Amino acid sequence: MTEDYTLRDTVFRTFLKDPSLGPSEMTERLGANYNSVKAVYAKLYEEGLLGREGRGNYIPNISGILLQLMDRLEALERASR
Repeated sequence: MTEDYTLRDTVFRTFLKDPSLGPSEMTERLGANYNSVKAVYAKLYEEGLLGREGRGNYIPNISGILLQLMDRLEALERASR
């Protein structure tokens, strides 16, 4: 895990690079606490950034990711006026 990103950001970025990683595999990859990683997956699911395919199996929710990016861009545009 890098110091530049939060655990949430690190998990999400790592997951997008390798969507086959579930919470257990992510824990091993990052050397993080399992319960913390599991909570991040749950939060990303709640935020609409991940979809769920059965227990412990997640997929990127492309439409949710794009909508969040669009919202962020709009907020940046408003702030720069």
